[in-house]
Amino acid sequence: MQKYISIIVSILILSNVIVAATLWGQLSYQAIQEYRSPLRGVQLWPQAKTIPKTSKVVLVLISGLGNETATALELPFFERLKQAGATMAVESTPPTYSQTSWATIISGAFPEMNDAPPIDKPTPELYPLEIDTLFARAHEAQLHTALLGSTVWASLIPPQHLDYTLFADDPTADEIAVETAISMIENKSYDFLLLHLNQLAQTTGAPTDPAYQQAAKQIDTYLEKINQTMDLGHSVLIVTSDHGYLADGGYGGAEEELIWQPLIMIGEKVIPGEYSDIRQIDLAPTLAVLLGVTVPTTAQGRVLFETLRLTDHERATTQLLIARQRVALAEAYTSVISGQYIPMPPSFAMEVGRAEASLQNKNLNGAFEQAHLIEKQADEYMLITKTELLGRARLWRALVAVMVFIAWAMATWKLRGGHASALIFSTIAVVALYHALYQLQGYSYSISSFKNFTELPLEVSRRTAVSMLTGGALLMIILLFSDEGNWSTLLEVGYQFGMMVTFTFALPLFWTFWQNGLLPRWYLPDVLSAFWQMTALVEVAVAAILGLLIPWPIMSLSVFVTLVRHRLSETESKTAVSGLHFQ
Repeated sequence: MQKYISIIVSILILSNVIVAATLWGQLSYQAIQEYRSPLRGVQLWPQAKTIPKTSKVVLVLISGLGNETATALELPFFERLKQAGATMAVESTPPTYSQTSWATIISGAFPEMNDAPPIDKPTPELYPLEIDTLFARAHEAQLHTALLGSTVWASLIPPQHLDYTLFADDPTADEIAVETAISMIENKSYDFLLLHLNQLAQTTGAPTDPAYQQAAKQIDTYLEKINQTMDLGHSVLIVTSDHGYLADGGYGGAEEELIWQPLIMIGEKVIPGEYSDIRQIDLAPTLAVLLGVTVPTTAQGRVLFETLRLTDHERATTQLLIARQRVALAEAYTSVISGQYIPMPPSFAMEVGRAEASLQNKNLNGAFEQAHLIEKQADEYMLITKTELLGRARLWRALVAVMVFIAWAMATWKLRGGHASALIFSTIAVVALYHALYQLQGYSYSISSFKNFTELPLEVSRRTAVSMLTGGALLMIILLFSDEGNWSTLLEVGYQFGMMVTFTFALPLFWTFWQNGLLPRWYLPDVLSAFWQMTALVEVAVAAILGLLIPWPIMSLSVFVTLVRHRLSETESKTAVSGLHFQ
């Protein structure tokens, strides 16, 4: 009777796990795809303009050019440009997909706040960014803006913020965009021009691919033409990238090859030299200063003052502008994630007042330092508030995860039956084989391994199925050697095998639930935990399905082989006895 209860309980648990894992997986993926900035739709008023326009700016955005790759390719003009201008490495924040990186560059906001899709979407599914951008600030300042590049931009940037556009994705798109950009530069019919070159992204993405290298050389010649056309005494050329590629063409994760991009600035008021590393969020505030427009209201980066020739008064005035912007952002952000309006502590207003007084009294260095300190304190205030809210949420989630873990582990152990060692050995074999296959296929434990997320369930399911079927065969062989012939015992062991494997594959989910909860809301999951959650949910669902099916062939074949073995043994015994009688 106990065996039948064990079988029924196992079936019920595995059935519920299938439903829960499938539903959780679908809702999680949908929630990540539909994630929007917590500040979407929140009205943040730009600060008053305080500095004059410095120069015309051309920003060349090269998709898919990592910092190490740019150096390794030894592009002739790119190297000369680095020697002549200000150069530094730019660190982006994962997820390192194209659309969220573009939004970071033009808004100065981290992926969590820049309102772009965390995972690249097809153009028909995109939506205009509902946060402040450089294009919005330039449009309000009545500057002439131009955007030349992929058709994806047409869905991201509201058309009223652009004076001239050219969107295309065919193989000649880069060439046409460059010719158009050169014409606009010659006619000086722009103030801010973003030229997006997508040629590298149209290859396999692998830096060792000859097509990738040829595209990089072509882009190098484009850069030389643009540079020759520009009057760098009255304009600034900036060259950077959105993300790099792995050796196999993957991207999106947090690998070093992906998060580091090159940056070159050259032209009016730019101080040449090699500088320390910066963050991708620092580009938008720096571009705003060059354009003489207000900083985007959701910007979280700093102005690269060390690279710019500004007077002490311009530096202090600009930094005070950033300080005011950051305090307003901190107040809006903390209020939104807290679910109620929370005014900033009075100390911030007092510090801003002191910085303004220092500026009025011509204490420029003092005003700059005070304003810079306010900016850092506002950033820390946002981080502390977020950390506290996450900490409180993770406390109860930890309790839930521990209780579920203990209940599931106890149920699996108590229902283990009489072949515990065989179950443990087979389960270890399944997990080991799964990860061996994963490694042999050249995958890394990162979301960068999945170039197409629609293929993720199939790839994971295939490995899980092969591993479980192999583990089931191994378990059956062990049971045959034990000469177990009771069908109910064999069925019970088979279901416990499914329970143990499913539980083992589910282990990462306890950690990801503690970290991120069931669904992301006002913050993005870490890319590593997102990877483990997505893969583990598929593994668990497939393991539970096979866990319901595998016990029957294990039981049937084991009973059949045992029965045949006994019949053969009886036949041999009878033959031996007959032989004795004959003698």
